[in-house]
Amino acid sequence: MTPGEKDGRPPVPSGSDVGLADLEREVERLTVPERSLFERADDATPAALAGPHRANPLSVLVEALKMASGLVALVAFGLMGDFFAGDAGALVTLVAAAVAIFVACLLPSFVIWRSRTWELTDDGLVVCRGLLNRRRLTIPYEHIHTVSMNSALLERVIGLVTLDLDTGAATSEGDASKVGGLRAGEAEALRAELFRRKRATGAPAGEKDGAPEPAPGDRPLATFTLAGRQLALAAASRVSAASQAAALVILLVNGLNQLIEWGLLDLAGTGDQLMAAMTPALIPLVAAFALTVVALGALVSFVVNLVRYAGYRVERYTDRVVVERGLISRSSRTLAAGRVQYVTVTQGVIRRAIGYAEVSAWVVAAPGEAGGEPSGSVMLHPFVCLDELDAFLAEVLPAHAGVLGDVELGRLGPVAGRRAVVRAALWWPFATALFLGAHWLFGFSGLLEGAGWLLEPLLVVAVALSAIFLVALVADALLAWRGARYGHTARELVLVSGGFTRRTAIVPRARLQRMRVSQSPFQRRAGVAMLSVRTAAGTEEGLSLRDVPVAEADALLAWFRPQS
Repeated sequence: MTPGEKDGRPPVPSGSDVGLADLEREVERLTVPERSLFERADDATPAALAGPHRANPLSVLVEALKMASGLVALVAFGLMGDFFAGDAGALVTLVAAAVAIFVACLLPSFVIWRSRTWELTDDGLVVCRGLLNRRRLTIPYEHIHTVSMNSALLERVIGLVTLDLDTGAATSEGDASKVGGLRAGEAEALRAELFRRKRATGAPAGEKDGAPEPAPGDRPLATFTLAGRQLALAAASRVSAASQAAALVILLVNGLNQLIEWGLLDLAGTGDQLMAAMTPALIPLVAAFALTVVALGALVSFVVNLVRYAGYRVERYTDRVVVERGLISRSSRTLAAGRVQYVTVTQGVIRRAIGYAEVSAWVVAAPGEAGGEPSGSVMLHPFVCLDELDAFLAEVLPAHAGVLGDVELGRLGPVAGRRAVVRAALWWPFATALFLGAHWLFGFSGLLEGAGWLLEPLLVVAVALSAIFLVALVADALLAWRGARYGHTARELVLVSGGFTRRTAIVPRARLQRMRVSQSPFQRRAGVAMLSVRTAAGTEEGLSLRDVPVAEADALLAWFRPQS
């Protein structure tokens, strides 16, 4: 992987990348207007941010459409029978109801717009809301950890953006910390002004270590993007279990509906004949079905990831990192570089085979999800070559660069491998007994007397699937044991965990709030322990390792304790 842009210079695409890059830019130009219909050229200046502000009036229409969409969907569901019956009047009824609902939603949307204001003050960003019970929330600039800019499809067409400020509070402030209905240029100016005032308030001394002086004009110090071919590889190399499950459900539902329409699933009639005819071809049919599920799941993952990664861009400034991505719903997250708690490098099976990984930064954040990610996680790069990982971190988060090349990592012992296999296989005898018990119960009670022909194949399929699942869990456990690593430099802790999906965590010692070494009775007998650490991010994603030798765990604990 080569940086898409460096030092502000755009990359020069070559070969087949030209067409993809041109297509992506054209789609971006059509779907993301730079300014809304009500924005003037001088509205995006910092001077225009002075005084109280309300959202753009177009946000009234957007919120009314959001309110009305759910109710219109309920009306459409109620009229579904008339639609299937070919009643043309149902369409007229739906349109009339949609118009009436939208008009009714305009009033509360206007009231919400009128009662909500925001203002930049000396103390922080002040957000006021409420009509009868007026509420005023002040967000100090120095407490801002991340700023997310999000636009749903409708907002992108109009050119509006929602700014979500995360202070890392123990509980989420919800909509109170959001500034919605901003014009595109206004949102950019407000985000830059928030971080300018954050710098002016003075960050703690621990956050200034290694931070360069502000550049003239606050221009980005480094910029990275994804070229067309790299974007396609990034989307194709990440296959999620959710996509595979969705493909399985789609194929099962459509297949059963088709068999019912053909009359082949007459349980009381043709079941025995159908099974007798299908038995010789059962294994090829099951294999073809499994391959189809895998292929469809991979296609679904590819499309979802392509939409998710399209337009990816990361910019590093003196005090912050800005990550933008998304085609249909655009997301832009800005995190204060000094607030990063730790960094994770994640690799699935495919990416590990080709030497690429996804890099994420974890920050203090309120509970919830943001753009498909845990709220504390900010994806820095979706598809970086491992050989260029240190160079990328040196440009984006210099404090975390060079660690993996300097650290000496230890491995788990053979006892940890045996314990991992036992944990993975322990459930299988109980599951098999449950399947056999259910089969005996149905056969003995006669609950499915008319579909007895179906019980034997279902039992065989269930046992086969459980055996495949057992093999997958054991393989994952063995991979996790063989790949697990732990170690530290003078200032950073490194933990490597995970089987099919491997995660490497780089945690500065200064960010560690707790390190715990615990043992169960079985672990005490085996001479191993559970190691887990915690940062202010509040998550333990990739920050625990099972069955570490006791002596090594104690050495890590001694390294963590304050030195006298």
